[in-house]
Amino acid sequence: MNGLTNHVIVNPMLLDASGRDAWLTVLLSGALFFVWSIPLTWMIRKTKQQKLLLWLSASSHPVIGWLLVIPLCLQLYMIGGMTTIHTATWTVANYLPTSPKLLVVLTLTLLCLLTAYWGLRTIAIAAALLLPIVVCLGYFVSFSNMKQKDFTLLTPVMEHGLPPIIHGMTYACGGFIEAVVLLAMQHKITTTIKLWKILLYAGLSMYVMLGPVIGAITEFGPIEAALQMESPYEQWRLVKLGEYIEHVDFFSIFQWLSGACVRISLAVFLCVELLPIRRKGARLAAVSFICATYIAAGLVPINEYAFYLWMYNYYFPISLGLMLSVFAAWLLVAIFGKNNVEVEA
Repeated sequence: MNGLTNHVIVNPMLLDASGRDAWLTVLLSGALFFVWSIPLTWMIRKTKQQKLLLWLSASSHPVIGWLLVIPLCLQLYMIGGMTTIHTATWTVANYLPTSPKLLVVLTLTLLCLLTAYWGLRTIAIAAALLLPIVVCLGYFVSFSNMKQKDFTLLTPVMEHGLPPIIHGMTYACGGFIEAVVLLAMQHKITTTIKLWKILLYAGLSMYVMLGPVIGAITEFGPIEAALQMESPYEQWRLVKLGEYIEHVDFFSIFQWLSGACVRISLAVFLCVELLPIRRKGARLAAVSFICATYIAAGLVPINEYAFYLWMYNYYFPISLGLMLSVFAAWLLVAIFGKNNVEVEA
């Protein structure tokens, strides 16, 4: 779900905040992610992979359960809305400047509405079909630009001390914290979620974030890379196959839209799934309402840079602080709440 965030969305923020040390920021943040995987796995084991709202309500009090689930619902809602707005602004700014923004937002949102309503199985199948292509394209652009890379640009490290690294960790950890959505979908996972699986996921997430950061610094240099809005997209523009084949950056459009569709669909699905809505008609109404608000948000007249500043200054710092606080509250319920609670989904 957060591949688009780790690979693309936080990329310019890391380069802006940490500069040349952005790759070191990812490694240190990834180390914290590995450590955080331990309480995350313990929390999943403690809940016995039951539905989060029901478990929290049974372990404490229904009011407390709702208070501790609403922030996660809000986070999921913001993930979907943020991705819709970002995709729309990026699309219009980069390759469809004369197309009506309404058409772009409407097409994207309706597709995600259907996928979210059809359920997690449909989302999983779509992701399984798209992921291999996206991964292959990622390796393709990486190896195609190998001649353009100067790895000496990664040094010297910590030229300006620790502050830039610590600043950048806000955005790297803001991407990694989205792993908390595992608690929202744990009751839908039939196999046992074990520590090694979470650690593997953490390692892959760090790798996905690290690749384009190193690529940006080694291909453009830390100063130029920090000035770019979407460095992974700019890296596609460098690809040249022989003397006659270039301008293959349309592949990056496929990568972005694939990640955006899966991300928005899963966010909408989980946002509704967290709530006690069982009837199909009510679920369709809830999904439709959320997507309708996304359409309205996507039409807000905001340019790509203004939206970037909003994410940089507000969204990621607040999101990280909120999710860490809520997760700490969940841990307190798991430690001091009623033990061995079994609930019916």
